[in-house]
Amino acid sequence: MSIKDWYNQKKQKPWECVELGVRERKEPYLGEGGFGKFLLDHSRIDSSQLSQALKSQQLSHERLGECMVREGFLEREEMLEALGSYLGVPWIKLTEVEIDPVMVKLIQEEMTRRYLLIPLKLQENRLQVAMADPGNLQVIDNIRVLTGYQIEPFLADQNEIEAAIRKYVTVENSVAQLASSQKDALNQEPSVFERMENLEDDAPTVRLVDSLLIEAVSLGASDVHWEPREDQFIVRYRIDGRLETRQKFPLEVARNVIARLKVMARMDVAEKRLPQDGRTELTVAGNWIDLRLASLPTVYGEKVVVRLLNPDTAQRTLQQLGMRIEVEEKMRLLLKQPHGIILVVGPTGSGKTTTLYALLRELASEKLNIVSIEDPVEYRLPGVVHVQVQPRIGLTFAKGLRAILRQDPDVIMIGEIRDEETARIAIAAALTGHLVLSTLHTNTAAEALTRLMDMGIEPYLLGGAIRGVLSQRLVRKLCEKCKEPHTLSKVERDSLGLSETFEEIFQAKGCPHCRGTGYSGRIGIHELLHYDSTIKNLVLARQSALELERAALSSGMIPLYQDGLDKVRKGLTTWEEVWSSSTGV
Repeated sequence: MSIKDWYNQKKQKPWECVELGVRERKEPYLGEGGFGKFLLDHSRIDSSQLSQALKSQQLSHERLGECMVREGFLEREEMLEALGSYLGVPWIKLTEVEIDPVMVKLIQEEMTRRYLLIPLKLQENRLQVAMADPGNLQVIDNIRVLTGYQIEPFLADQNEIEAAIRKYVTVENSVAQLASSQKDALNQEPSVFERMENLEDDAPTVRLVDSLLIEAVSLGASDVHWEPREDQFIVRYRIDGRLETRQKFPLEVARNVIARLKVMARMDVAEKRLPQDGRTELTVAGNWIDLRLASLPTVYGEKVVVRLLNPDTAQRTLQQLGMRIEVEEKMRLLLKQPHGIILVVGPTGSGKTTTLYALLRELASEKLNIVSIEDPVEYRLPGVVHVQVQPRIGLTFAKGLRAILRQDPDVIMIGEIRDEETARIAIAAALTGHLVLSTLHTNTAAEALTRLMDMGIEPYLLGGAIRGVLSQRLVRKLCEKCKEPHTLSKVERDSLGLSETFEEIFQAKGCPHCRGTGYSGRIGIHELLHYDSTIKNLVLARQSALELERAALSSGMIPLYQDGLDKVRKGLTTWEEVWSSSTGV
C-alpha cells in the first residue's frame, strides 16, 4: 500500500494516527524527491548538488540520502539528522541508547533483517523501535498488530541497526540453538566425519561465527580470540592494541564454533593435538578481508586466534602514520637513495609492516622492479611482486633472497631479518646497488645496529650498507567525542620532566562511541636515527647502543618519548599511553 493510499484509507495524516504512535509532523513523507527539496529549502545543499545526487540515484538506485553521503555533500550524521527532521521522527544513535533484550525477542530475526529495525524498550505501553526507514507505515502497522503495542518509531543508522541485530538477535538465537542441540546430543555423540558433513549446513554455528567476525571488522579489531576456559567459552577482540572481552558463551558451543573456524580455514578438523595454521576470506560491506587462523591445543580444548587483515591498512600513506613533518621528509630523502638498507624497528604489534607498506607505496612505479619476501604475505600492493616464505619446502628468507637477486630487482622488501644468513644477504644486496627495506625486533633505533653486530655482521659492512633506522610504537588516540581537559599539577609536570608552560593536557573519559575506553584508533610515535659519519665511526669502534643513542640525540634525533609528549601536547593521546609504550611498561 502506498503512502497516499494510506492517507485515503485513514482519512487523516498518518503522522497523526494515534494507534501508530508516530509523532505529528508538518508535511507528509512523499518520497526521496521531497527529502531533496527539504534539504534544498533548509540550505543543507545547493541545486547543483541536488541535481548531481538525483542523477547518481538513478544509476545506483540507492536512497537519496545515501547518495548525498557517498557524493560527499553531507556527512552521514548530518544526513540522518536532516532526515529525522523531515520525517518528524527522532534520530538516535544506537550506541548511546539502552536496548532491552527482552523486547528484542518480540520480533523475529527474519523480520528485523528484512526491514532493518530493532525494538528498543517498552515505555508506557508504547514500544520504541529503531528503524532505517520509519516512513514505511505498513511495517509500523504490522509491528503494532504483531506485538499488541502502540509503536513509537525512531530513525537510526542502517549500519548501527545491523550491528545491534547481530549482537542482540543473531548471536543470542544461535547460542541458544547450539547449546540446546549440544545437550540433546550428549548421549549420541556423532563421529568426526558426520560433524564435518553437517558443519556447512549448521545454520546457528555459521550465523554465530559470521556475526562475530563481521562485528570484529566493524569495530576495527586486529585479532579475535576464541578461547575455551574451565566453564565458559570466551570471545575477545584486540581493538587498538588492547584485548576486550566481547562475549561469554556456555562451554557447550565451543566445539562447534572451533570446528566451523577450522573448516573455513581448510584445517584438519580431526587433529586436535597439534597446532595448525590456515587462512580464508570474509566479505564485509563489499570489501574482502583476509583471515589468518592459528589453533593451539590447551587443557580446556583448542583455542583459535583469527587475525583480520584489512586491505585498507596497506593503503595508508606516510602522512597517515602520524610522523612529524621533519621525520617524514627525511624518510622520503632516504627512499631516493639508489641503494642501502632502511630498517624499521620496534616490538611485535608496533606497526612495522604497515610502515613498510607505506614506504613501498611511495616507491611504487612501473619503472622499478619491487619484490617483497614475507612470512606471511599480509597485504598485496599493485606493482609489487610478493613472495611467500615456505620453510616446510625449504623456501626460507635466505633462499628466497638469493632467488630474488637473480630477478634484477631495484627494491627489495624483507619482512624481517631473523638470522645472520638473511642479514648478510640483505647487506650484500644493499652494497651491490639495491634499496632494501626490512624490520628488526629491537626497542630503540640504536639497538638495531648493535643487534646486527651481535648476529655476526662486521661493522665495516654496516658502515657501507645502513642508511637509516626508524623506531616506532603505536599509542591509542584520544576519543574526539569525549576527551576532556586536565590541568597538570607541579608533581605531575616534574615527574614527566615538563616545563612550567606545559600546564593543560587532555585525558580519557569514555563514551558509547569509544565503548567507554576513552580512546579511538591509534597513532605512531617515532624516532629516526640517520646514519651519518659520527654514528659510522662509533659502529666501527663497536660502541654500545647507549653511546650510539647519545650521539644521535646530540645530532638532533627526537626520541620516542619526546615525540609522544609532543602528541600529548597536541591533544592526540595521553601521557600514560606514551609512558607505557615508550618504556615498555
